[in-house]
Amino acid sequence: MTAARARGRWFSRSRGLEQGLFDSFHASLAAQTGRTARILAWTYCDEGVCIGGPSDLSVGDETGWQHIGWHQIEKGDWNSETRALRWSLYGGSRGTAHLHEPARLPELFRERIAASIVFEKFVPVRGERGVIISARRDLAHHDGPMTWHRSLSRGLTWDTPGVEALAESTIVQLRSEYDIA
Repeated sequence: MTAARARGRWFSRSRGLEQGLFDSFHASLAAQTGRTARILAWTYCDEGVCIGGPSDLSVGDETGWQHIGWHQIEKGDWNSETRALRWSLYGGSRGTAHLHEPARLPELFRERIAASIVFEKFVPVRGERGVIISARRDLAHHDGPMTWHRSLSRGLTWDTPGVEALAESTIVQLRSEYDIA
């Protein structure tokens, strides 16, 4: 392959992804309002293909896609030994993609999740244990409203006395100070 042809393939919309996969990805994402089928990084995975875009993580193949907004991911990590990209969504759902070659995807995963965080505050309950209050913004809608979330550090549950009330009162206070959109 000539250098010009290789460069043209890299700078194409599909970033070298097979045309059938790109077409199904593009059609699936286009069906969701405001989503851009732009590829920042991709790799094959046991689940098909894993694609990182400006506002979404997409996993699937021609038979179907799952698109997850970066702002929906509460926690996530990359395990280089098992080549597993794992995430938990607000609400408790979990997902995993076993990457064949990680390429730039783990780095993009961390960067895009961080980019969706507008505000984050740790509220201590007992020593190092506490509640994390965060305001997130959907990266597909830069001028859209923030969504407020609460997460627990290890060693606490929502049944721990006072935790629920502390989280709710902190969100109310912070929303009044920071929720401008």
